[in-house]
Amino acid sequence: MVIHDGSVRKRFAEGAVDGKITCEDCFKIAKEMGIPKDEIASTLTDMDIKIIKCQIGCFS
Repeated sequence: MVIHDGSVRKRFAEGAVDGKITCEDCFKIAKEMGIPKDEIASTLTDMDIKIIKCQIGCFS
């Protein structure tokens, strides 16, 4: 499990609204920050940010 610090966490916090962020936005941020998509969930869980509108139906 990788939990990012600093700029990655800040970027996810900026993308979240009311503690939620869309799957699409997560993928865009991951690409922009150069981090693997499979590292997103652990970081967001640590930040208490929920993924919504999941593109494959895993989160609601």
